[in-house]
This record gives sequence, C-alpha cells and structure tokens, in this order.
Amino acid sequence: MKLPTPNTLKIAMTACAALLVLGCSALPASQQEEADARGGAPWLALSPAALGCAAAVQQRLSVTPPGESPRELDALLEVDTTALRLALLNMGQMVGTLSWDGAHLEPQLSRWWPAQLKPEQVLSDLQLAFWPEDAIAKALPAPWTLMAAASGERVLLHNGTPHVRVRSVSPDALEIVYERGGWTLRVDTPGGSQLCTRERSAS
Repeated sequence: MKLPTPNTLKIAMTACAALLVLGCSALPASQQEEADARGGAPWLALSPAALGCAAAVQQRLSVTPPGESPRELDALLEVDTTALRLALLNMGQMVGTLSWDGAHLEPQLSRWWPAQLKPEQVLSDLQLAFWPEDAIAKALPAPWTLMAAASGERVLLHNGTPHVRVRSVSPDALEIVYERGGWTLRVDTPGGSQLCTRERSAS
C-alpha cells in the first residue's frame, strides 16, 4: 500500500460515505462526563494545526483487548492545518473513516467497525501519541496531568496515578497502554513515529 496523497483519503472517504452508515458528532460534554464517570481518561480534542506540521502517513494498528489476540488494521492518516482525516481498512475492506476539523468529528463507520471502539477515543489516542506534549498538557482538565520522560515515554496521570502510558517500542513503533482497562494499542509508522521530524526530513 502506497503512502497517501492529499487525494487518497478524500477518495477513500467519498467511497466510504457511499457505502457506510453515516454518523456525525462533536465531542459532546455528556459523553466526556460519561468517560470521566467510568474512571476513563479524558478525550483529547486538539486542533489539527496544533500538531505543528502537515503529515500524510500509512500506519498499521494492532489493538489487543484484555485476554484476547491482537486485531490489526491498516490506517491512512492525513493532517494539515485545517483537518485530520483517518481511514481504517482491514484486508483492503473499508472499516471506517474519521474527519476532524477542530470543532466537529465526522465518523463514517461500517458494520465491521468494533462496537466497543468509540471514534472519539481513536482521535484522542492519536493526539496523545503524536501531538506536542505542551499542547496536550494545556488541554487536560484537573486533576489530570501529563508526565513526559527523556526516553519519549508519556504517562497520563489522574491525581498522580498512571492511567494511560505511551511508550516507544522502536523508532517506527509505539504502544499505548491503558493501565486500568488492560487494552493495548500498537501503532507502526514506517519511516518514523515522529511525524513532524519525518516530514521535515522528506522536504
């Protein structure tokens, strides 16, 4: 699979809109309150521009639910100053797309989309892993804080207790570990997980 061009995701999302059940949502306060009530981490909703660069990458996502085998998805991610676009595929079959403009999240989900995987959580995980640490820290509501280590590891804390950990597995891969829920998400990004660094090198 080739790296996405600006038109690749637009074509994919147009096709997805024709084939999938459409849904559109922002990040409602009621859903965020629900996440907080469950003891879950807050969902990030940073602007696309806060990434600090434009990026277009191919990724492989491996989701490991508690006590289950990993489930793999191919991802095409594109970010510019106005929008984030993500297309997820499984063995070439479109699973869903997400479009985020900094105010509204527009998911287009097929029947193969995992019911327990909220689009808001996907957006939040991407931003926790790849957006600048200072932008994340400023967006967190008290008593949530972000601890960043020199190794590149990020830990999302609630009153000092680790809830989510992002750690580097290799220069091209990182893992997001939900300490309380037992979920693990591995993101492989050929060419490097530092999106802005790789884009500057490519240019």
